[in-house]
Amino acid sequence: MSVPGNTKQLKSRIRSVNSTMHITKAMELVASSKMKRAQDRLEACRPYARAVKEIFSHLAECESVFTQQRPENTVLLICIAGDRGLAGGYNNDVIKRLREFSSGRNVRTYPIGKKIREYCENHGYELFDSSDSVEKFSLDESAGAGARIVNGYLAEEFDAVYILYTEYQTLLSHEVRMQKLLPLERDDDPMIVREDILFEPDQETVLTAAVPEYLSGRIYGCVSECFSSELSARRMAMDSATKNASAMIDDLQLKYNRARQGAITQEITEIIGGSGT
Repeated sequence: MSVPGNTKQLKSRIRSVNSTMHITKAMELVASSKMKRAQDRLEACRPYARAVKEIFSHLAECESVFTQQRPENTVLLICIAGDRGLAGGYNNDVIKRLREFSSGRNVRTYPIGKKIREYCENHGYELFDSSDSVEKFSLDESAGAGARIVNGYLAEEFDAVYILYTEYQTLLSHEVRMQKLLPLERDDDPMIVREDILFEPDQETVLTAAVPEYLSGRIYGCVSECFSSELSARRMAMDSATKNASAMIDDLQLKYNRARQGAITQEITEIIGGSGT
């Protein structure tokens, strides 16, 4: 390869990496701009989720079809991941946990988010239902999901309901979680205050009426956790990609300058050599 050709390739490579860097920077800014809205949505959900968790921890002690344990011949897994890629290992972490959970089990899935829905469809998972978007997942959609799941559970289409999601912790971290929603189990979380609560007309009636709302609230809360987790993961991934691109450009620019200097030196040497003949 000649030196002039080398400088031309290096210059083209610098332009290409610089263009990619602009894209990664733009995606980082978009994720950052959405982060505030996602965190507001999450902070609004968490107090409700804690209150529901406390109430249903009490109701789990009563006798009901929703508290009776039965053999888990078929389980429903609500799995939530991202709408898009370019978020580091975020989606892969959820998919890995899905594969581990479904190994040796008869699992029906309810994927929420485009990436996890596509994975379930392409890998032969039976879909109970699905939703394409975590960002646009609404309270109405959550309420409909809760009602359909309760109907399926009462019809014994499945014997247990689990939810797989990512819990948002900080801008730098999130954790994949798996929780059992049905049948209800007593929660021994020490943060739950054990107080006497009066249920009218009785616990079983309240439980039967409230389970769809309970599922709806839990699903919406987990979707909110996942949306914040996805944005923070994408923000970190794009920030890292932007820094790597900048470092690559600096390295390519140095090589370009050396190659250009070499080309100039070669031309001068040829001129000097030619003038002496």
